[in-house]
Amino acid sequence: MARRGGTDRLGDVLAALLQKRSYGRPLALQSWREAWGRAAGERLAARSRVAGYRDGTLTIEVTSAAQRYELEAFHGSELLARLHKDAAAGVVRKLVFRVGSVPP
Repeated sequence: MARRGGTDRLGDVLAALLQKRSYGRPLALQSWREAWGRAAGERLAARSRVAGYRDGTLTIEVTSAAQRYELEAFHGSELLARLHKDAAAGVVRKLVFRVGSVPP
């Protein structure tokens, strides 16, 4: 956004740099973790974690294949609906569950 005289505003330059270098990603993931905790509830959130977000898809790591199947088959649409109702969650079009290491 060039201003008069060919200079850019410092805020615009810094925002572009942060986005390009992905410095804001840990902060964004933290907001997704908080939204997931609210949608999933304490019990489920303790056995899962947000692994990433990309293009409207929120990836959740779970502790076992059985838990992954249970979430996909029985609870996925309900969890997605809860995220849609959470204004702080942003846009989530799809939930993907995968087995991974979930820290205690």
